[in-house]
Formats: sequence, C-alpha cells, structure tokens
Amino acid sequence: MSKTRPLLRGEISYSTAKREEVNMIHRLKYHDQRDKFFAHIFEKRKWIEATVAHHLNLASTNLCRMDDVEKWHHGSFNLCVPVTISGCKWKQQSGGRVLLRFPLPYRVGDAFQPGNGDEKIRCEAGAYAWLEENCPDVPIPQLYGFATSTGDTVGFFFCLS
Repeated sequence: MSKTRPLLRGEISYSTAKREEVNMIHRLKYHDQRDKFFAHIFEKRKWIEATVAHHLNLASTNLCRMDDVEKWHHGSFNLCVPVTISGCKWKQQSGGRVLLRFPLPYRVGDAFQPGNGDEKIRCEAGAYAWLEENCPDVPIPQLYGFATSTGDTVGFFFCLS
C-alpha cells in the first residue's frame, strides 16, 4: 500500500500525483495552511463577535456568538463563518444568523502578492452594490459591511445567511 498525503479534500498518493497536470507542491501545502488560517480566525472570535455587534448596532457583544469550527463552510477561495445573533430584532430578520466571508489567503495569492485578498473583498462588495442597484430582481444576500486587512486582522464581509 502506498503512502498518502492529505489534500484539502481527501488524500493523494505519489502514483496518482505524478499523473496530475497541476502544481501538486502547492496543493500539498493547502491542508496545513488551511488549518493555520482557521486557527487564526478562531483565535479572533471575540473580536469577530464584537465587530458583528458593532456593525449591527447591537447593545451588547454577548448577543453574538461565532459558531464552532465544525459548522464553518469553505470552498476553493472563501471561508464562511456563521455568527448567531440572539435576543434582538436581527433574530427575526435573519433567522438569527449572519455569515462572515473571508478570502482564503493561501488560495488568493496573498503570500506572493500582498493585497490580493483585499482586492477580492473590494470587488465582491462592489459587485453586491452594483447588483442591488441595477438588478433588484436578482436575489442576493444583504451585505451589512466589509473590511480589508489592517495589521493583524484579516479582511471579511458579512451578510445574512
């Protein structure tokens, strides 16, 4: 039995990897980079809860609770982190939850071109604003805020889930 290495989705052996026409070295790094990024976001949970409370004009940061890592969703380029809102008008409007979406820095090339994640956020927020103004019949999530990276923080934007 050949030894396998972890990928973001599943595992791969050398015999399979050598037939692929992609840069497998990059893909093999994604698993550890994802874990490191997820840990970074989890460490910022109190800041995230406070930020959501601030943008929603909530009386207390105790009304917001970031979901556990097991409930997070990620695709190829974004991480979506649910934040549950309790005991306020937002619970009725949103079902009690907003999503914060973070670009995955290891997938958008921030390591070799700092600012790529910020550019992705600005473009997506602009697309939401344009769609809302020019295509009101197209259903899109309500965008409540967005931010780009500063210092130790990471960029995000959030909307109703």
